[in-house]
Amino acid sequence: MNLPAKHNGKKPIKVTAIRQYGLQLLFEDQREYQLDLTSLITQKTIFWRLKNFRYFQKVSIDPLGGLCWPEGEDIAPEKVLQYITPFINSPG
Repeated sequence: MNLPAKHNGKKPIKVTAIRQYGLQLLFEDQREYQLDLTSLITQKTIFWRLKNFRYFQKVSIDPLGGLCWPEGEDIAPEKVLQYITPFINSPG
C-alpha cells in the first residue's frame, strides 16, 4: 500500500526536471527541494526510459504525492523523500 509523500505534513504540488536524473519538487508550504535519482535510474532496468531526458521531463505527481511518467514508471510516495538532496529554498 502506498502512503502519501509528505514533508513536515505537506505534499508535493509541482515537479520539474532540472537536469539528467535531477528533479525539483515544490511542496504545499512553498519549500523547494532537489531530488537526485541517479542511483535509482542507473541501477534499475525497469527505469530504462528515464535515461532519455526528453522522456524524463514528462514527470508528474500522482494523487498520493508519488512521481510518475506516461508509460507507467513510478516512484512510490514513501520513497520520494529518500532522494532529496540538501535543502535549497524556504519561504520568507
